[in-house]
Amino acid sequence: MVNTVAVCTVGELFGGVERHVLELIDGLGTQGIRALLVLFLDGELAIQARRQGIEPVILPNRNRSFLTTSRQLARILEQHQIHIVHVHGYKATVFCMLARKWRPFAMVKTEHGMPEPMAGGPITTWRNQLYHLLDSIATRTTGPTVCYVTEDLRRYYRRAHFGLSTIVIPNGVGSLDRRQFSRPAELCEEWFNLLVVGRLDTVKGHHLAIKAMAVEGLSPDIHLHIVGLGPREQELRALAESLGVAHRVHLLGFRRNIYDYIAHCNALLIPSLHEGLPYTLLEAMALGAPIIASRVGGLAEVLQDGVTALLTPLQDVDSLALAIVRLYRDQEFCLRLGKEGRRLQQAKYSLEAMTKNYLTVYETLTD
Repeated sequence: MVNTVAVCTVGELFGGVERHVLELIDGLGTQGIRALLVLFLDGELAIQARRQGIEPVILPNRNRSFLTTSRQLARILEQHQIHIVHVHGYKATVFCMLARKWRPFAMVKTEHGMPEPMAGGPITTWRNQLYHLLDSIATRTTGPTVCYVTEDLRRYYRRAHFGLSTIVIPNGVGSLDRRQFSRPAELCEEWFNLLVVGRLDTVKGHHLAIKAMAVEGLSPDIHLHIVGLGPREQELRALAESLGVAHRVHLLGFRRNIYDYIAHCNALLIPSLHEGLPYTLLEAMALGAPIIASRVGGLAEVLQDGVTALLTPLQDVDSLALAIVRLYRDQEFCLRLGKEGRRLQQAKYSLEAMTKNYLTVYETLTD
């Protein structure tokens, strides 16, 4: 019988992984399971966790000694009598590998996406490669049950995780009611408001959305709103300026009230170069927002073109612009896409289903 688990991640940013962690802890609570949240940074995830009534344990982020922090983690797990740790990301995996030298416990690891390069120079590239190597070593050494959010990711990691126990568990979100969210002032009712949510990095395809805004034939009342922070912000602003669409492209930075934006946009764009199963997608589906997405990864796996979303070829700016125009001209079609997307989310990507699947994994580790 599982009573308590630890959920361990960095907590530096606030994106899909962090939303997954909060959703999972909430879902476990409804099943009577206490989750201890262990982070390496007192950042946005910690702030959001406290708002949810969860006080996280914060371990040192800058470590003079890996062993010192790992020993501290082992003592915390011993104190709370935790036998299962659910890790997200390389740092959590590495420290848990070391902590097991002092405190034995079973591990579950969720893979949310493919490795992504970090923006920066040679040193950043080298550090990125080192992180992936450490993650691979720690995963092979600890032998966790590995959970993938899509079948596409299981295929991608097939060789790297050969011999490990693996399973696909899609992300899930709780019920959301569009009527409870207020329209943000930036989403002018006289405009057709497009929304992109995510870290400002190349892989998320913001540059493609901006280029689509410059395609001839788009109505001047179509506006693009970009919510998120990241290393490409200045490049994106410069791109909008160079294409003459800066007055219709709005970079809004980080927003805690993201549901307000999703609930009141006319369409959510996900022009990513690759994706796992992003929470922005599931939240948009739950809120009935029409979606235009790249035909890649988990997006192509979950969505049906013309039924639950419009799917466009990878990096095809003209197709993206055509999809925008189609939604702009056909409000009835927009409503139908949103309705079918919401129906699909409730049927296959609910918080209840995700929680029960993880509970089954935890229980197999206590047998």
